[in-house]
Amino acid sequence: MSTGSLIQQAREAAGLTVEDVAHATKIRASILSAMEGDDFSHCGGDVYARGQLKSIAEVIGIDPAIVVDSYDSGR
Repeated sequence: MSTGSLIQQAREAAGLTVEDVAHATKIRASILSAMEGDDFSHCGGDVYARGQLKSIAEVIGIDPAIVVDSYDSGR
């Protein structure tokens, strides 16, 4: 499973919208949507992408390490 699919499925399972996560993380909804589509080019680089993924994971209720590992293995 791709990183984008992982966070999208977990977000949906948590009953949250992209806008809910955007509000909680202060990450723009357009960037969140792109990340769910495995487009991390708007994150500002790998370091920022990892930080954003950790924030998203905490809000949607999954282990941040799993999400970051998924991202790193896809690079």
